[in-house]
Amino acid sequence: MNLAGVDLNLLVSLRALLQERNVTRAAQLVGLSQPAMSNALARLRRQFGDDLLVREGRGLTLTPVARELQHAVEPALGMVERALRIQASFDPSTAAQVFRIAASDYGMTLIAERLRDLGQVAPRVVVDLVQIDHGFVRDSEAVMRRVDLLLAPRAFLNGYPSEPLSSEPWVAVVDAQHAGDRLEESDLHGRSLVGLFHDLGSGAHIERLLTVRGITATGSVNAESFSAVPALVEGTERIGFLPASLAARLRPGYAVRVLEVPFLPEPLVESLYWHRSAQRDPAHQWLRRLVLGVDTTATTDPSVP
Repeated sequence: MNLAGVDLNLLVSLRALLQERNVTRAAQLVGLSQPAMSNALARLRRQFGDDLLVREGRGLTLTPVARELQHAVEPALGMVERALRIQASFDPSTAAQVFRIAASDYGMTLIAERLRDLGQVAPRVVVDLVQIDHGFVRDSEAVMRRVDLLLAPRAFLNGYPSEPLSSEPWVAVVDAQHAGDRLEESDLHGRSLVGLFHDLGSGAHIERLLTVRGITATGSVNAESFSAVPALVEGTERIGFLPASLAARLRPGYAVRVLEVPFLPEPLVESLYWHRSAQRDPAHQWLRRLVLGVDTTATTDPSVP
């Protein structure tokens, strides 16, 4: 296809239509009139040879072609937006920019301290924190094009630039009536677990860590949040596992105990991932330094990795 003959502005309208599934709301989202958006939809239908949005009941639904486009349009526009904002240099004191960081609730606590002075250092910069979900495994390339940084366990993704951010031991969380100060492997017999991020297949999936060591245990309750673990353990026979620092913060609010886990010597290592296209972007270099806790006053140079 010759891109010179395509109005790429239509992609912005297409994204809004696929997201809102309503011509009026899509028009409001991108600042067009309703007739202008209707015209854009008509042009898009001709472009793709498909209705894209069809009437179903009182609303509109996506055709199979539109659903496929939905997976392609968002990352494509994300790459375009990232390319357009690249500058020769980046001055956080004057820059007006929005960054998107994906992480678990635990990951968000790790970078919270790094963001405390954001208002003073970069008063017009906004950081959106989004919860990691199953989409990060199903289509990592599309996801990595939509976010600036992803904070996840080491080896969660392959083929992307990364830097280690933290490393700390796992601890067990049990009901306050549990006896002893350590959790032994034998304590798992007949006990159920609180599974973590069960469908992500990441290092945070505690069942996987146990299985590697020949320990068979199953999660009777699975949570998509670390912070839910103490509540799901309190008053039950369940055992939960958390990074040590997060367990220390959460424990006072619940009738639970935190125990050492000698049979799980491997720490939870969290790493920072980003897309290859952002490697030399000065704004992105500044963001990485900020989150990693290194000198953000250093010159950002697109020639520096």
